[in-house]
Amino acid sequence: MNFRIFGTLSLIIVSSFASIAVNGQSSAIPTNIRSSYTLESLSDATKLSQNEVLYGVAAPPGKVIGDTYLGTNWRKSAIQLYKDERVIQGYSVRYDIYTDALDVKTDKGIKVLEGKRIRSFSWLDSSRLDPVYFVNARDYKLDNTPLTGFFEVLADGAVPLFKRTNLRVKKADYNVSFDVGSRDDKILKEVTYFVGEGKSVVELSPAKKKVLSIFGSKSDEMEKYIDENNLSAKKEADLVKIFQHYNTSLTP
Repeated sequence: MNFRIFGTLSLIIVSSFASIAVNGQSSAIPTNIRSSYTLESLSDATKLSQNEVLYGVAAPPGKVIGDTYLGTNWRKSAIQLYKDERVIQGYSVRYDIYTDALDVKTDKGIKVLEGKRIRSFSWLDSSRLDPVYFVNARDYKLDNTPLTGFFEVLADGAVPLFKRTNLRVKKADYNVSFDVGSRDDKILKEVTYFVGEGKSVVELSPAKKKVLSIFGSKSDEMEKYIDENNLSAKKEADLVKIFQHYNTSLTP
């Protein structure tokens, strides 16, 4: 949905490599996300400065450029609710960062499912082979502060790697006198990475030294792996490989 937003809004969002813990290894993704139910019992919980005048002619009105969705395409999904651990599978959805809700396409129209009712969800993306997984950030704390929205799980395991997408509005800066700048407000999406530590998260700076500090006594082994494979902590795909290797090879 396109409309004006004031202030910086945060999302929390999260993609993964596995939904089930292996050999006792902990996992951020719930194990029963693949169960199948229907959506019929769900209630419809929620519904979704004047320009200056130059020489007597009003300047064209500004617009809001962009949208608040984490991708505007509809994707097949599996949704796990907090209530009774129910899982709803097979419906096409899209996630609205601003409202923290899933738009769910049903035979009876679009239903809006509030984020606070969802423990986790996954969807199939045509650009990827594996499903993309998300977990509710309300189950984690940052500096002892509860969070909202969703994390996209980039790498799962004992030390999961999360991605959070924030919304920011760049306000119009048009100057009538000099005819420069933009008349439009622009909705921008910005990414922040986090590392899970139990039910807490810490923000991760995508720099080699910062990343290595996460691995403690295994930092030397991880540095060797990064160097031998010519990986960069500043590239998301490489960051995923780093945490995937740690979680599958070096965790107890």
